[in-house]
Amino acid sequence: MDGRDEKLAHDVMERRSYPTLNALALADLAASLRSTSFWMTLAWSDILQRYRGSLIGPFWLTISSGVFIFGLGPLYASLFNLEVKKYLPFMAIGLLIWGFLTGVINESCRAMLDNASVMKQVKLPRTLFIFQIVARNFIIFLHTIPVYLIVFWYCDLHLSANMLLFFPGVILLLLNMFWIALFLSIVCARFRDVTQIVGSIIQLSFFVTPIIWNPATQHAPSWVVDLNPFYAFIQLLRAPLLSELISWKVAAMALLCLVVGGAVTTWLFVRARKQIVYWI
Repeated sequence: MDGRDEKLAHDVMERRSYPTLNALALADLAASLRSTSFWMTLAWSDILQRYRGSLIGPFWLTISSGVFIFGLGPLYASLFNLEVKKYLPFMAIGLLIWGFLTGVINESCRAMLDNASVMKQVKLPRTLFIFQIVARNFIIFLHTIPVYLIVFWYCDLHLSANMLLFFPGVILLLLNMFWIALFLSIVCARFRDVTQIVGSIIQLSFFVTPIIWNPATQHAPSWVVDLNPFYAFIQLLRAPLLSELISWKVAAMALLCLVVGGAVTTWLFVRARKQIVYWI
């Protein structure tokens, strides 16, 4: 068999393998979805383990978030020369959502590495660990909702029909966080240095993203807002909680990230799913 025949045979075998790889990746995701109660239990157990022996348990998350927000809120309001009751809701909600985003991103970088021993001994879906991370951090985020309720009362906010947009916003945000977590878990399993790069990007993004500063009152280049996916993810929840509509730019950016990022991550997961266990 000459070189041309070998190449042809390789191409044929590779083409035949794609349906199998796609089916295995889809089966992995389906198995994780069928095991929802399992990874939800793992996520909740992780939180309980973290606060084991504590009197009030996970509600320390609520207290620490409240102290941080009500401590820094008036300070930044005075620095920006803004009224506290107008500035505090924007900053508070932004920080709470940012905590969820960074929690998922940072933990996903070590998702496969931290579960290496389990993956080598027990046959479990790879995506199960991603669902566990997203669920754990979302539960932590829900524990900080009382802080928002206190801010809501203190700043004399009012209920609005726009707040119902919070629920589709949550769904779109969770879908985006899932593909981001899966993508980073695979890349960081293969290239360990990426974890440090991600940490540096997160630190820079905190200051570039309108979290503690409001683009409506602080002048900034339009691209910092319009082309910033972190801003879009935050606004999916912050806008409804502030009784505002989600702008079409925010929705478009979030949907674009979901389609493009989801497609790239799907391709990567299909190709790398079998190799992950050897990388870790």
